[in-house]
Amino acid sequence: MIDSFSKFAIESEGETKNPLLKIDTSFRSYLLAYTRSFSNHVVEGVLDYAFDADFALRQKITGLSGWAKLAKAINSQDVTEEAKLLFLKVNQAGSLKYPEVYEIAKLCASRLELNLPTVFVRDDIDKKIIYSIASDIIEPCIVITKALVDMCDKDELQVLIGSECGRIQNHHCTYNLAYKYFNCDKRGFIPVEQSYKLPVSNQLLYTLAQWVKLADVTADRAGMICCDEPERYAEIIAGLYAKGYLDFYSRTMKDLDFERIVNMAQGIHYSSARDIRVSRDATDDEKRILAAVEFLNCDLLYNWRSELSSEGLNVINGQLCDVRCNFILGTSTAGV
Repeated sequence: MIDSFSKFAIESEGETKNPLLKIDTSFRSYLLAYTRSFSNHVVEGVLDYAFDADFALRQKITGLSGWAKLAKAINSQDVTEEAKLLFLKVNQAGSLKYPEVYEIAKLCASRLELNLPTVFVRDDIDKKIIYSIASDIIEPCIVITKALVDMCDKDELQVLIGSECGRIQNHHCTYNLAYKYFNCDKRGFIPVEQSYKLPVSNQLLYTLAQWVKLADVTADRAGMICCDEPERYAEIIAGLYAKGYLDFYSRTMKDLDFERIVNMAQGIHYSSARDIRVSRDATDDEKRILAAVEFLNCDLLYNWRSELSSEGLNVINGQLCDVRCNFILGTSTAGV
């Protein structure tokens, strides 16, 4: 049998062509390789698993007065300063340092068909947090504290790192940092630099606060796609907060009642979208997890994770899943 290289040599006999010239080095080919195949999951410029209300509200934010200057300050100055700090103070996860974190990041990137972001582990602070940074001038990276790495098992790290991969994939970074500008809780992460000193409208502040709730749904779905057992998502995220996990927005949620959430989810599961009734005393945190659980019955999860079986499930499409999530959260894409 003639291998491909020998075949090429036979066909080229008597010719002086260099086989290296057959390699396509054009920028277009590089760009296609860089974006990888998740482009097949993009519908009208939006990733198919992303919560529609998340994207709709980000579109609204970009049109609000003051946003353009704020976004420019964050991307051109603050992200750069944060990156400088990271390169000086953190360790990069790899095959030799923090190999367990590195392998999980590779798995998450593979499942989301995303280029592997750089993963940094911070040991200069004792808070249990994880966040992501990306901009037009900074390669995407995920930052996780050593305290959180030490606290988490493999499944928990898959959910957390997968969620941050989702935030990178859905361009959440600038909006996240904008929200932190004006909602800095001393318990949580505070950006090292805040160069924007101009006043910001109450409308922009309010809309950013509303967007955070919707962005969680998109990030949670990414975490579920990356998790070995997506059906354990609610249990995993409730367990993380119970152990002291502090998320990027400074929320602790230590009082989450997992059994109560399970009971509410079972009541919602067999209801049609318009008949969904969430308990009046349900918190925003509980609603967030209930919305995430809806994705377990969405065909998109099984499109991304073809090795998982949806047998026995009443699988719905992405559009209906978003409608149900809007009813659970009390939001409406028409109103954002």
